[in-house]
Amino acid sequence: MFRSLSLLLLLVFAGPALAQPKLIAIANFGEHPALRAGIEGFKAELKRQGMVEGKDVVYDDQHVNFDRTLIPQLLTNAQSKKPALILAVTTPVAQSSIRVVTDKSIPIVFMSVVDPVVAQIVPSWQAGSATHTGATLYPDFNESLAFVKQLLPSARRIGVPYNPGEDNDKTNLTEMRSAAAKAGLEVVEVGIDSPNDISQRLQSLKDRVDAIFVIQSNLLQTSLPVVAASAQRIGVPAINTLDTPVRSHTFLAAHAMSYERMGAAAGRIAVRVLRGEKPSAIAPWRPAREDFTAVISRKQAEQWRVPVPAALAASVID
Repeated sequence: MFRSLSLLLLLVFAGPALAQPKLIAIANFGEHPALRAGIEGFKAELKRQGMVEGKDVVYDDQHVNFDRTLIPQLLTNAQSKKPALILAVTTPVAQSSIRVVTDKSIPIVFMSVVDPVVAQIVPSWQAGSATHTGATLYPDFNESLAFVKQLLPSARRIGVPYNPGEDNDKTNLTEMRSAAAKAGLEVVEVGIDSPNDISQRLQSLKDRVDAIFVIQSNLLQTSLPVVAASAQRIGVPAINTLDTPVRSHTFLAAHAMSYERMGAAAGRIAVRVLRGEKPSAIAPWRPAREDFTAVISRKQAEQWRVPVPAALAASVID
């Protein structure tokens, strides 16, 4: 009898311990609407896959306000909590996690990374590394520039600011050059390595370009008001790879990757890892054509006297 009672008590008190939710440490570069949309897409996908927050998983969501010097501290703190998985948001965080997270039993799923191969996070597009895999923001500039030509048929030269010290930007620029050549557009590149230099460097594009195209750059996407003001000063419309500034009517248009879809893709990968698959067995996710959406600001189109083609009418927002 006592033995049975002891066993019953053991099961009663051991049950909750065995059912403790898995901790996912979210290591985010900084708070930004697009990055937040990706994180919410990630969480929504885990819930869709049956992992309920508070019951099956819990999140420790931290960021460093885009301060690169604090990334090692962010990741060390995440590792100290012994999570079941770390979600590394953006290329700088994912790259740093390779060195900083010394406990190689902790799998790391990345997102908001453009090219994980160039960034040396994974060995190839066909497989993850022993510890890392995830979802990317790889651009489709062939489609983006086809959209630009449709909206601005007289455009011949586009200004493309970029950060020469960022792997994301280098990949974007390489893809942009190739796509521009096919589209019959000339790319006028402007290297910018500090937010303080954006206004001055963009001023150099005055009378040299027909539009400014903002790539998926951490430096530029966190400084969009400055980019928008600079575009206004030099008298050309601005086009983005995010739809946020179009919806606030500070940019003319965007051929935008859905961060929610990217986050959901990272969520699907995370579920596979949490259920026992090795990161090395999971290829990084790359967006398809249907993961991009065209958006046009009616106010900006009127300001720049851009007639919107009938084929793009459904993309216009008020």
